Amino acid sequence: MQTVLFVIANLEYSGAARQLSLLATGLPREGFRVCVVVLGTETPWTELLRNQGVAVEVLGWRRPFDLLPFVALRRLVRSIRPDILHVWDATALRAIVLSGIPTTNLLASAAWSFTHRRVGRIDRWLLSQAGGIIAFGTAEAERYRRLGVAESRLTVVSPAMPVLIHMVQPVELPGVTVKDRVLLGIGPIEPHKGFREAVWTFDILRHLYEDIHFVLVGDGSDRPRVEQFARQIGVRNHVHFLGHCVETAPLLRRADIVWVPSLRRGGVCAALEAMAAGRPVIASRLGDLAEIVVDGETGFLVEPNDKAALARQTRLLLDDPPRRQRMGESAWQRVSRHFTVNRLVENCARRYAREKN
Repeated sequence: MQTVLFVIANLEYSGAARQLSLLATGLPREGFRVCVVVLGTETPWTELLRNQGVAVEVLGWRRPFDLLPFVALRRLVRSIRPDILHVWDATALRAIVLSGIPTTNLLASAAWSFTHRRVGRIDRWLLSQAGGIIAFGTAEAERYRRLGVAESRLTVVSPAMPVLIHMVQPVELPGVTVKDRVLLGIGPIEPHKGFREAVWTFDILRHLYEDIHFVLVGDGSDRPRVEQFARQIGVRNHVHFLGHCVETAPLLRRADIVWVPSLRRGGVCAALEAMAAGRPVIASRLGDLAEIVVDGETGFLVEPNDKAALARQTRLLLDDPPRRQRMGESAWQRVSRHFTVNRLVENCARRYAREKN
């Protein structure tokens, strides 16, 4: 029996939080004792994990340099005595290292977002403290290699997503009729996710289609700016902000097309969720997303911030419902074959076994 302790900054919607949740609930109980430590505050996902039998401790960190939470984290790790300590973002990695917790059994995933700023010397040093890095996809693995992570420390796994069963009923959306068509974006709503630029594209399409709506799920620092922009250009009545949603399946069932308009990196989780629900995805042509979306088969890839291309490819699918359905079916099949939870669990379990030996 191996004790695996996951540490993450928060369990709000993100690719790291989603993969952690799938892995924590998927590891077989006869071989693994799983515990999760959340540095931040309670979220709906923490309760979902508890309901599925996963032990979750929430430390309630609000200030990065508060001494007491560091002491609490150190005591908690000592009491659990994990065989594997798996951290899931840069904040968690910093917290573990700066708390003085031994790192001999430390693995890291999503150890740096690579989106907001250049990785400096301190970041490289933090990465060097982990015994191994679990990268989600070849593009992410290549970024670690460029940071000097040796091949022997790297394990590459595919991200996972459970496929959505067709019995899930689509949700009714306020201000959207049954006959209206829905373009869906899934947050967090941060500048690098490209949702402000997507609203601009939506304005182009509104001149051609009166029955379309753009629905944004999630929250974030860029939401006020995106809402203000939607008001300024006169589309606010057709752009809907739903905030955090614990269950995205009914929304995905209601969507006709899912947009993943990332400007730099990110959006893999949103693309996988859409495909697992049988929805075609139009995403930015970025390394991580190009590993998920097959251009012309499960959706389309467009250059980041190319509003005209995003509008053009969206029109192709809006004007051709059979093609839209075929792409959605191909997307569902791709997730079913290549991005299964079982494969994620098996690959990570093998990596954990190597760490124990």
